Formats: sequence, structure tokens, C-alpha cells
Amino acid sequence: MDKLYGYNGKIAYIDLSSLDVEVKDLDPKIAEDYLGGAGLSAKLTHDLLTESDYQTLQKDPLFSKNPLIFATGPLTGTTTPSSSRYCVTGISPLTGIWGESTSGGFFPIALRRSGYDAIVITGESEQPKFIQVNNGEIEIKDAANIWGKNTRETITSIREILDDDKLRIACIGKAGENLVKYAAIINDEGRAAGRCGLGALMGKKKLKAIAIKGSQTIEYFDKEELRNQGKATSENVMISFASNMFSHYGTLIYTDMGMVIGDVPANYFTNTEFIAEDLTGRALKEQYVVLKYACAGCAIGCGRKTLAEIDGIETEVDGPEYETTAAYGPMCGILNFKPIIKANHMCNLEGLDTISSGVSISFLIYLVENNIAKDEINKYLNEINLEEIRWGNEKIVLKLLDQIIRREGIGNILAEGVKIMAEKLGVDPDLAAHVKGLEVPMHDPRAYLGQALTYMTGCTGANHNKGDFFNIDGDAASFQKIRKKDRFTVNKREKAIMFYQDLTNVYDSAVICNFTHLNDTALARLLKASTGIQSLGSSGNLFKMGERASNLKRLISCKLGCRREDDYLPKIVSTALETGGSAGIAVDLEENLKVYYEKRGWDRETGWPTKEKLEKLGIL
Repeated sequence: MDKLYGYNGKIAYIDLSSLDVEVKDLDPKIAEDYLGGAGLSAKLTHDLLTESDYQTLQKDPLFSKNPLIFATGPLTGTTTPSSSRYCVTGISPLTGIWGESTSGGFFPIALRRSGYDAIVITGESEQPKFIQVNNGEIEIKDAANIWGKNTRETITSIREILDDDKLRIACIGKAGENLVKYAAIINDEGRAAGRCGLGALMGKKKLKAIAIKGSQTIEYFDKEELRNQGKATSENVMISFASNMFSHYGTLIYTDMGMVIGDVPANYFTNTEFIAEDLTGRALKEQYVVLKYACAGCAIGCGRKTLAEIDGIETEVDGPEYETTAAYGPMCGILNFKPIIKANHMCNLEGLDTISSGVSISFLIYLVENNIAKDEINKYLNEINLEEIRWGNEKIVLKLLDQIIRREGIGNILAEGVKIMAEKLGVDPDLAAHVKGLEVPMHDPRAYLGQALTYMTGCTGANHNKGDFFNIDGDAASFQKIRKKDRFTVNKREKAIMFYQDLTNVYDSAVICNFTHLNDTALARLLKASTGIQSLGSSGNLFKMGERASNLKRLISCKLGCRREDDYLPKIVSTALETGGSAGIAVDLEENLKVYYEKRGWDRETGWPTKEKLEKLGIL
């Protein structure tokens, strides 16, 4: 195409070592092949890193050339439902392979209107900095006086420094500054790009925040068609049962339903039965004042703000949502909201992934409760007694969380994640609940075996956001290419799982919210109206784009040391439970993994995408 529609058409490259800023045009061919968001970021990352860089990154994922990329896509901020999303990527400090996360709120709209489709940050500053983007103008500013502040204080301080309360800001708290390996990036006070520890990458680069004000206009190929398609898809999303339930009760609508079918893990993945009625969205509304809110332009509105007393002060807390409630609730043996709300608020203030932190804390409790490595654990304890570490001890869970944020005492070990915890404490690696270093989320792989295979093969490790296949088998989503079957069956469904991962890649490249569950036909129409790229009008080409992104991310991870043996679920989450909704179900997907590899075009011995596959997709 002679002209790019649906894009700003510019990419900003910022080197924090030299403090140089360079702006380049977005290559139309790259836009056509990788769309935007996560796909575009993977392409930019691959093109930036040399073989020497990969070797260095294998030893040190926090190496200064690790590119931190903030990106939007051609549907971000359009009339497409729930399209106020952005993607942030980098080589994960936690896993050492490809890392990505998405977030909503209002910051994505500012990023979209900044004049850039992506902001690529490399290098490492000697002193704390923040980046200001004002309608295309980029400045790197001193952040010495805000280093050490929590995320809410940071947002307030930057707005005061720049005398502009309309700025949208993404930032890190103390967890990112202290290089907690699963530190999150927080925008709009409580929206989190939580998984993969990219907040630690910001911390290593001494980048406290990105502050954006944007009003740049974007020209669309067929604005009227985009508006009409957006309206039609919004109406479909709004009338769906799942969307209505999310709107009324947030993601906590799932707690009791998930418990019944064995999908909500408890006591560090050793149980799935607990009194769930006290931890539902309805229970939260009965116990607290709960305000509903939505990301910009969202048709669902799953967000919640809870008014709660924390340390004697009435506080407005963003959340808690399902993943946080499960991770700090039943996973740690806690069955009331008060400590969960406080833990959630601490994670938001100091920038921490609630999934990885909750799983790490519950792993420690599991070890102590089962008399494993107690002498070794005791060596690291500071202000905590070994006998206090037990299921349901709310005070200790919150104290452990504080120590993680500050990297003090045993918290310094927990801050590394469960894989490294197992190594440093000298325990069986099969007890560490992770895939490729990323902690297993609050959807138990024994409850949905399709989800288990998704975890095993996912581009970031165990991540329910990169293929929420439990929604397919749970009737919350349906697609022509992907049919619901018995949730305990994976045979002959390997290709469907692959398709859904590829479709999720398109969501994250477009960039839109996964909760919309737009089918490929609707997505193709929206993307063609936005960009005018003819190939995007075909759902077949759309899946090929998602497949291209999946394989490029896998290639990057393989260059960083990822291998066939890393596509593995540890025994703690694959051994059959005796009770609950998945009782008697063990996860043994070795044969299914072989079929998946064949369908993907990956080498069965090494785990690498084959040369033929990469050439067919135009990656090589």
C-alpha cells in the first residue's frame, strides 16, 4: 500500500544509555505481516537483537540491550468493543524467554494518540528517569525525586511536576525498583501489565515512568464501516451472558462456579474444595461498598473499586478481581476478603504481579506445612518465625508480601519466583508450579486439559491470557474452528488449541481485550476497515498472521535457550487429586504434545520451529 491507514506510521527508539531519541517510519510490509501490539513488538525485538545479544541475554535477561516495547494496534481506541488496550514486551527477567503483558484503562488511548505505534526503549540510565511524550515530542526527564515512591504517588508527582493533570502514566513501584522478578507495570492507578516481570526490566533501566498526552488523529481506511462494524460487535458483546455477569460482579463471578468444577486451586494446588461463597462478587458487594468502572470505551465494565479500611484509613482499592482473590485467598488458605484486599492494594501500590507473588508465598507455606527444606528456609527468616508460616495466617502472608517488595529476609528468595525458590532451597523441581519459569495461574490445569496443553506450549509459559481455552470448554466462548468437547479430552484437539493461541495473538496485536471473544470473521472485518490491508479481510490470513507471531516468539525464546523439555507441567499441578471437580484426573499429554509439534511444524527433538515452517511464514 502507498499509504498506511489505521496507524500513526511512526516508531520511537529511545536509548537510555545515551539519552538519544530516534524516530523511524513503520514499514507497511511489517504492519501487514505482524499487525501491531505483540506481533509488531516481536518483529522489532527479533530485528534488534544480534546472536551475540542472545548469548548475553541467556546469562543476564536484564542486559541493557533488552528492548522494552510499549505498543498499540490498529484497533486500539476505535469503536471496536473493549479496545482500550496496550501491550508491553521484553525478554522476561523472570523466565529468561519472550515476555509480554497487556493492560487496559485510559493510558492505552494516550499511547495510541501519542503519534507512535510503538515506543522501543533500550539501554540503561545511570540515574532515575521518566519519559514524557507530548503529542509526538519526546523528552527524557530526571526522576530522582520520585524514585522510591509508590505508583499512586508517582502518578500524582509527575502530574504536579509537569503541571498537567490530564497526563496518562504507566510506572513502577518499589518492586520494580528492587528488581523483583515478577514486578508489574501499573497504569491508571490500578490497571496492571502484570505477568512476566517487565516492571523489573523498567527498574533495571532506571525508568520510573512513561507519561503521555496525545491528541494525534489517525486516518482509517473506511471510517464509516469501522464504526458500523464496531457498533455491531459491541451489541453482540453486551448481550452475551458472560459479559453481563462480568458487568454485574466482575471476574469474581467465577469463584464459586470454578470451585465446583475444580478449576480454582487451593493450598498450593493440592486441593480445589473450599467455602467459595465467601469470595464471590456478590459476597464482596454485600461486605463492602463496591463501585463499577470500565476501561475507556469498554462494552463490559468488569473493573471494580472497593472502599475498604486499610491500616485505619478508608481507602479506594482497585479490585480485587478473580486471579488476585484466588492467589491470596484459597491458595494461601485464606477465606475472607480483608487480607486479600490489603494484599491486592499493596501489589497495586508497589507494582507486583498478584499471581506470581501469591503462588510464591503459597509455595513457601506448602514447604513448611509438609516439613520440606525447613532448616534451609529458617536460614533466611527475618522477623518471621518458622512455625508462623502456615495456611490461613493472614498476618504472615502480608508480612511475606512486604518482604518480597523490599527484598528482605526470605522475601529475597521469594522475589525470584518458584523455579528459583526450588533451586535455592534444594527441593524437588517438580514441586515448583510453573512452566518455563512463569507461575501457573488460578485455573488448575487438571480442570481443563486443553488449558493444560495451552500452558505447556504458550509463548510466555503458563499464562491464561495467552489462550484462555477454559472459556471454550466452559461455554464462555465459541468459534467456528474451535468446538467444545469434553473438558478432560485433548485427543484430536491439538490443532484447535493451536488455532486459539494464534487467535489470541491477533487480539494482542490488534490490540483488544480477550474478554470480547470476537470471532475471526468479525476481527477480519474490523481490521480491514481500519487498515485497508486486503489480506486482513480473510479469516484464513488472520490466523496465518497469528501463527506467524506464535512462531516468531517461539524462535526468540529458542534463541534464548528454550527447549522441548521446557514444554512441561510439573507434578504438583499434574498429579490427580482425590477430591473436587477434577478428582482422578491426571495430566499426561506427552502424546498430544507430539501431535501439537507436528501441527505447529516444530522439531520434536529440539523444540525449535523448523526452517521450512519459518520460511513458509516469511519469518526467514
